Amino acid sequence: MTAPAVAEDTGFVVLGSWKERPLAEAGKAQVRGRLGVQADILPVRIDGEPRFRLVSPAMVEADARALIADLAGRGVSAWFPRGDLVASSTPRAMPVAPAASREEPMPAPDPARQATSSTAVSPPDPETTSVSTTDRLANAVPPAPASRAKPADPDTGAAVHVPYFETVGIAIDGVADEAAWSEVPGYDDMRVTDPDTLEEPRYRTFYRFLYTREGLYVAAFMEQPPDTLVSRLSSRDRHLNRDSFNLTLDTSGEGLYGYWFTVTLGGSLMDGKAVPERTVTEQWDGPWLGASARLDDGWSAEMFLPWSMMAMPASNGADGGPGPRKLTFWVDRKVSHLDESHSWPALPYSGQRFMSAFRTMRLERLDTQRQLAFFPYVSTTHDGVASEVDYRGGVDVAWRPTPNVQLTGTVNPDFGAVESDDIVVNLTAFETFFPEKRLFFLEGNEVFFTTPRSDVNRYRSHRYGSGARERPLTYRVEPTTLVNTRRIGGPPRHLDVPDGIEVAGVERGKPTDLLGAVKAAGTFGGLRFGALAAFEDDVELPGRRTDTDERVTVREDGRDFGVVRALYEAGGAGRRAIGYLGTVVALPDGEATTHGIDAHLIAGGGRLRWDGQVMYSDGNGIAGDGTGGYGFFSDAMYVPRQGIIHSLNFDYIDEHLEISDLGFIQQNDQATFQYGLIFMNSNLGPFRQARNSIFLMAQSNTDGFVNQATVYTNQTFTFANYSELHVSFNYSPARWDTRNSRGNGWFRTDPQWVALLGYSTNAAKKFSVSANVGAEQEELHRSWSPALDLGFTYVPNGRLSIDFDVRYKKRNGWLLHTGDQNFATFDADDLQPKLSIDYFITARQQLRLTLQWAGVEAAAADYYRTRLTHGDLLDRTPEEDADSEDFSLSRLTAQLRYRWEIGPLSDLFVVYTRGNQFTYDDADHGFGTLWTDSLRDPVVDMLVVKLRYRFGS
Repeated sequence: MTAPAVAEDTGFVVLGSWKERPLAEAGKAQVRGRLGVQADILPVRIDGEPRFRLVSPAMVEADARALIADLAGRGVSAWFPRGDLVASSTPRAMPVAPAASREEPMPAPDPARQATSSTAVSPPDPETTSVSTTDRLANAVPPAPASRAKPADPDTGAAVHVPYFETVGIAIDGVADEAAWSEVPGYDDMRVTDPDTLEEPRYRTFYRFLYTREGLYVAAFMEQPPDTLVSRLSSRDRHLNRDSFNLTLDTSGEGLYGYWFTVTLGGSLMDGKAVPERTVTEQWDGPWLGASARLDDGWSAEMFLPWSMMAMPASNGADGGPGPRKLTFWVDRKVSHLDESHSWPALPYSGQRFMSAFRTMRLERLDTQRQLAFFPYVSTTHDGVASEVDYRGGVDVAWRPTPNVQLTGTVNPDFGAVESDDIVVNLTAFETFFPEKRLFFLEGNEVFFTTPRSDVNRYRSHRYGSGARERPLTYRVEPTTLVNTRRIGGPPRHLDVPDGIEVAGVERGKPTDLLGAVKAAGTFGGLRFGALAAFEDDVELPGRRTDTDERVTVREDGRDFGVVRALYEAGGAGRRAIGYLGTVVALPDGEATTHGIDAHLIAGGGRLRWDGQVMYSDGNGIAGDGTGGYGFFSDAMYVPRQGIIHSLNFDYIDEHLEISDLGFIQQNDQATFQYGLIFMNSNLGPFRQARNSIFLMAQSNTDGFVNQATVYTNQTFTFANYSELHVSFNYSPARWDTRNSRGNGWFRTDPQWVALLGYSTNAAKKFSVSANVGAEQEELHRSWSPALDLGFTYVPNGRLSIDFDVRYKKRNGWLLHTGDQNFATFDADDLQPKLSIDYFITARQQLRLTLQWAGVEAAAADYYRTRLTHGDLLDRTPEEDADSEDFSLSRLTAQLRYRWEIGPLSDLFVVYTRGNQFTYDDADHGFGTLWTDSLRDPVVDMLVVKLRYRFGS
């Protein structure tokens, strides 16, 4: 068939487009036989490549629209390009649309913007990019809307066959107007999943895929009134309430492991990894491209995801070459001004399944490339306190010899402070966990996540970065893990300081230099594995002799670390897995080893999930006496239906389990039981959404003394104006404190009530506020201590944001350990302000100022001591010549940072950090003096300039 010339107001209805003529012939027979529509095959060329299109006879636009509407009612997508069909680049569509989805036209191509290179280029400044809807749809008429009932079970969805292109000229600028996009199917099948109504969204979302040998291309168009768009730039992986589009891609194809990629309106990127069933971490950054653009009737986004950065199982075709691949995926869109998430498959947080219910994506032939990348760096650090300048250089190497194996190494790494940790005032016997922030250790780190307890965000609300302004947390969730990479290169934990020599606490807390590290991670069928080795330099710390004040150097051998991991798992509709993880730390005076066996199960279509782990240590670690220790825990979750979640947890950890040389555990010597029930409901009277939960927990040490028992209830209500009300109560009966005396006896504490009322306004507005008002009873005498948290966020435009939070707590009878058997209660004032200001010159250049301070003034009220065994605290009278037990403390961290993201994983940092921490033996300074002293006499005063650049495939 030859395309005849047609009048300007006439054309052909296009019913499909194929790369091979036999497929077009089959489509022709199907359309004629099943639909009774006369159609012929028309050969055309798009970007020099042949296509075979199924077209109707020539007709005027009115008749074409009538035919398209009739076909849409029968589940078939078709389009009407006006004018000469040979010159037009019309969208490609399958004759029959996939179940629960519709194919839609993407923007018609702009010939002036068609590139001849297959290399994606960096986007322009997204804040100034705008595209006309008229231009975007000039040659495409969308089909009439088809019926969109609630989707069936996600498993019934047809596989998405992703078209392959040898080369494409796609510029990743957020504007999907290249010719290639008009040749691939589009899908519109999202449902509202947060709140979990599963209703048809108010706005439509069209997304498309295509792939080349180099990677996967994704384009999405988000329909939305322009005056409702919310664009906010941020640093990478920061969750904010703003418009965004997300793709989560399970490259195993079996629900075993995957990656998620988010492009926000404005061009900020977020990414990370996902493992079953819903453990999602931001602790990974990949070298991919993403951009967004504003449109007259919404916004659009594009992504390019290189295959070489993603692990996937080996796949060979029948001829021994590259074969077909099955991936699974989930797409998600955030509509900020509605405080809604739309996604497909429709998998709400309150549902039974997640990764195991992703939709299938089929790639007929994929031969991934090997990746080899080098990350050299140079840095200079000026230490204002020591009046020293340090110059460093080194390199990281990442090599993926096959699609399912990655090897990484680093030589003379520089882990200088380009991002500071939050200040935490912790005066208890329990250690504080700080998450990993170093890129080398983040890459492939998920293989060492043995259970959901390894994830510090496991209890994070699904509404994180959504809806109302986030209120400051009043508690911290600590992980249980055999591998905490922050130990590597951290402060020395076994430093042996000779008698008569003093080393300042600031020096003891400084990180240790690393000589190098290597890491491997990969998969073979159902077997995943990982290995890590790291080597520290020897420790040299300045000290002084206490009798002569002579300066000396205290030396200690550096530590060596090793980790091995293996996990065998089967995915699909459920999951069964068993794994092993072992660690060894070479200490100055011996070795400390740990072993763990973990098991996992997902059954009943996702209704039942179970994770458990058994751990053993050789007893030669921190505070170890050579006696081996063991422990186990079991975590079960049952979801009988959407909106109801039951959880049941058991722990038994004996007193000799020591894993903190490389791992982290909040405490050993415990037996714990916890049950939780969570209800999530949508559209309840005046509330858009309600989340109600109750938890019961009881914990004792292994001798049977109950040291923690709690009934906790939490109620969170979201209003129609997207503000949020939070109410919680916590009751703990009398119990034993078996930890805070540091081994000097156990004592009984009184019952406690804790109450909290919180409110926060819509974070999509330019100005939003939050507040917590609470009170808790102290451990002795049950006196009440009130607390207040206030905060606001001001976003005058998408480039500038100001966040400020302040916490004040009045302690009336704060019980603290003061040494040996001694305790005291204190009347204290605790003030903690926090400020962060972000300004983006472009989407890739950021200025960030953070300032956090904590000041405490505490006056001793009553004095106690413990019995050497156990019992109630005894009164004590301080000796007349004894030093006062009053104290004041101050902690300050301030940082000014400039970051320029030159390219994927390539950055220039200029960072100035100033900080202090000190304690006074009185409570008479006042917050003003404590603040001034912190600024005037820093213990950290550093300027770092660091350039890191990625070279490679």
